[in-house]
Amino acid sequence: MATSQEALKTSENCDEGMPECCECQAYGVCCNYDIRIPDLQPRYASSQKLDGKIQASTSTALVVDPSSTGEFKLELADGNLGRLQRFKIRTAMSLGPPELRHLYEHEVYELTLKHPFLMHFVQTVTSIHDRYLSPISDRRTVEEIYHWTKGVTLFNKKLSTPLRPDDRDAVWAAASMLGVITFASIENQTLEKSWPLASTLSAEPEWLKMGQGKSMLLSLAQPNRADSIFHGLFSTLRTVELSLETVPSSFMKLYELDALLEKNNPYATPLINIFAPLSMESQSSLMSLFYGFNNCMQDAFGRLVVNKDPRALLLMAYWYSKIRTGQWWLRRRAVIEGRATCTYLERYCAHDSTIQDLLQVPRQVLFNLDL
Repeated sequence: MATSQEALKTSENCDEGMPECCECQAYGVCCNYDIRIPDLQPRYASSQKLDGKIQASTSTALVVDPSSTGEFKLELADGNLGRLQRFKIRTAMSLGPPELRHLYEHEVYELTLKHPFLMHFVQTVTSIHDRYLSPISDRRTVEEIYHWTKGVTLFNKKLSTPLRPDDRDAVWAAASMLGVITFASIENQTLEKSWPLASTLSAEPEWLKMGQGKSMLLSLAQPNRADSIFHGLFSTLRTVELSLETVPSSFMKLYELDALLEKNNPYATPLINIFAPLSMESQSSLMSLFYGFNNCMQDAFGRLVVNKDPRALLLMAYWYSKIRTGQWWLRRRAVIEGRATCTYLERYCAHDSTIQDLLQVPRQVLFNLDL
């Protein structure tokens, strides 16, 4: 029996021959025995052309075709317009610190109407948010997969050409959404299948690998420039002072630090981020902790984490326990991977009494939470 490409991509078994199998129909994609049908192409209706604006129409489909940018035509069909509206009134407000909600609600929204790669990422992150709020199913939807793959393709094409000044904010907005999408995209909810307990390479979280790429985009998009819509973000997020004054003595000893900050110690900066004064009621503080600690993944500390160094994983457990009260896209991974990290250290570092003692605080926090 022949098997369509889509049945393979969706991890389904093709149940009949050409021209179209029931599994692809049930999943909502066009079965592509016919090579002219793109991968994971939704079964959408006809489209109407628009010029970078949302216009009223009786049609269930629309097209964003911004002539000012020379980008590819982007089709929005069926529920995609509703998803775009949900992004503006709901999801956009969860992507940054409260002080900058207007940034995603207005400025980034306007960029979305001009840049198809950004529109696809907006559709993706809103689809994930919808799924998180649904009590029915946790399975990735075909719309989510379609917009994710299409957005990545267009984004890579954009980055392969010289970047125009007008593109820089859209590129940084896309990079930020990629970070949210990657961190929120966690489907395993069992400890044994979650990192760091899972032994397969495929279980290693993609978000751990994204730091270096985003660092390169930082120099390319320059979001801290004066005319960037993101300029205020860098002054809003808390800056952590490089001081060990708030680090408990037990951690100073375990991580071989003294009163003088040793900048060549890979644990120093993550440790300072973990124990810097933090208001757990403040989403701004939590976002600062998330991004500050995440930046450390670009350096030697990130390699220690990937290699499952026990002391690095202990800091990860504390980090997970602190960000677990953050926005929706932080919470699930924080709890699942946080619990898996605690279990890993209990199982494979049982001989280290210091690590076991210090592990009790994040363990108690993480295992007393509902997903």
